[in-house]
Amino acid sequence: MNIKKRRKRVTLYLYNDEFNSFETVNIALTRHLPNCNSLRAEQLGLIAHNKGYVDICSGFSPEIYQIQANLIRCGLLVETFCKK
Repeated sequence: MNIKKRRKRVTLYLYNDEFNSFETVNIALTRHLPNCNSLRAEQLGLIAHNKGYVDICSGFSPEIYQIQANLIRCGLLVETFCKK
């Protein structure tokens, strides 16, 4: 009997930092987040600035971890959490 494991949903959070400008954050988010235009990137950056963090996307493992790696290469402070 073959039992399939359920894939866990992963959430990617962007944290506010004092190193990156809004322009840098906007460029990185529009380039690496799927379906993210400059307006949505600006809104996500402002929420992260005011609240300290923002949930920028969620999905399943390999795709989210690839987005995280790309954003880290751009110098952004991001972290993933698995929902159980």
